[in-house]
Amino acid sequence: MPPKKRAVAVQNTALPSSDLSILRPLLLAEPRSSDLLPPQPRQLNFVNRKTSDVIGQSWDFFEIVDKLTNKNGFRYSYAIADPSFPHIKYRQTDVQPYHARFSFEDSPAAILFSKDALAVTSNEPWHTARANVCAREGSYYYEARIISGVVNNSPAPSSNSNGGLPSRGHVRLGFARREGDLDANVGVDCYGYGIRDVNGEVVNRMRCEYFFPKGESIREGDVVGLLITLPPLSLHKKVVEGTYESSADGEVSSPSSEAPSVTNIVRDRIPFHYKSDFCWQQSNVFPTKQLRDYAFNLKETPTFGPPSPFNAEDASLRTLPGSSITIFKNGVKMGTPFEELYAFLPPASRLANGTNNLGIGERENADDGMIGYYPAVSCYGGGAVECRFDGPWWVGPPSHTDNGEPVRGIGERFNEQIVEDIVADIVDEVEAMCVWGGVDGNVVNNAKIDGSGTGAVGGSEVLKGGVSAAYESAIPPVADGQSESAANPAGNGNEAGSVMDLDPGQAALEDATRADAPVPEAPQNTIPDTSTGDGDVEMS
Repeated sequence: MPPKKRAVAVQNTALPSSDLSILRPLLLAEPRSSDLLPPQPRQLNFVNRKTSDVIGQSWDFFEIVDKLTNKNGFRYSYAIADPSFPHIKYRQTDVQPYHARFSFEDSPAAILFSKDALAVTSNEPWHTARANVCAREGSYYYEARIISGVVNNSPAPSSNSNGGLPSRGHVRLGFARREGDLDANVGVDCYGYGIRDVNGEVVNRMRCEYFFPKGESIREGDVVGLLITLPPLSLHKKVVEGTYESSADGEVSSPSSEAPSVTNIVRDRIPFHYKSDFCWQQSNVFPTKQLRDYAFNLKETPTFGPPSPFNAEDASLRTLPGSSITIFKNGVKMGTPFEELYAFLPPASRLANGTNNLGIGERENADDGMIGYYPAVSCYGGGAVECRFDGPWWVGPPSHTDNGEPVRGIGERFNEQIVEDIVADIVDEVEAMCVWGGVDGNVVNNAKIDGSGTGAVGGSEVLKGGVSAAYESAIPPVADGQSESAANPAGNGNEAGSVMDLDPGQAALEDATRADAPVPEAPQNTIPDTSTGDGDVEMS
């Protein structure tokens, strides 16, 4: 009888995010003329109109045609060519509308949007849409108004295009992280906290608990306010690093009372053309085994101990002292059903493709600056919700939390995220110049977008392999005894682009001023349209 094979533990070589630097930049082909213009608005196809007799208002809902969707371990964002960045050539931007709203990329194809992307619905079973802004520290508030859902004396006839349905659908509201499943309702796992419209029950890790008084629900026309409070990032880092001590660190203080914490933003990403737009693909965070097991564990106290700031099993099982979610209904504070929220800073969150497709590598702890808690709304069978992430409010938040911390609309994070993107782009450009050479860039053996225009270095097949595959395909093997500099001498790169005579690109906030500019017809060798319908485009 042959001996049993013994499993060999794979050593995790992940480095802290603070110790990571920019990957060697890819030498790209010179930007197209269309790359200097902001991304075109997404094409909207009208689907249905919903009317609320309670509110006395109607909303038109549209499907987004040929949109990229964050799934299968990858996350997508938009880029614009900028001659001010000769090494990385492109910087971060966004697509219209330019305000805090629900994200087109962070939603499945079944989610329908209003034109301003502030209202969402779905005629199918549970699907979730996340906003394009997230909370990382501080206290933030948003409001959600039910425009199609539970009504008085239900069942009631439906007012949508299907007509005659016994129900107008259902909704759930809350906050969710990027690891949360978009094809389920918020609160189905450990990565989201939600509240049901029926009976006002709160939901987390698939457990529903009564929260509202008996007989009270969230009905059509109600305005639900959700307030999230998170501790400073400096304290958060101590929790995930395992150095937090309640006696030494004392009470959780307000971020406004401390000096801003230093965060090393690391965005490992590769660029590619998608039709007339230029986009970034980067690794997304993925659910950890520990939290997945805890969500499905029928025991209230798992064998490795309950989640807490001191849990030694894994960083993802640690919680944030002083964090909470408070719920309001029509201006009345209903209570604080969630406290000690799960930590999210790496290594509590991990990239799906740190350096390889196994999710194990030295870069899986990278913090791209957009890991946090997002406003999230789930819709079922025609349920619809309209949100306001900033004033003017329907009701409005309290001016301060119970511990005196000022409350801000989470929509204020939109402009802050633009500033953070600008700073990160500048840091990436300066680091690329200082580490990898002169203006020509001592870069990846002159690798560039291939001539077919179907993707990044190595073509669309490498693009499907993710960030690491693109870089690995471009890095030449170094012979024994040969230095990396000898294998990739400086000065072999192409000369800088000849587009310097154009005005430097503005920041994403200013890209809106150029949104009406005509886009030159893209060359015929752009990425082929392989989609079979109007659904999501999977780049994996």
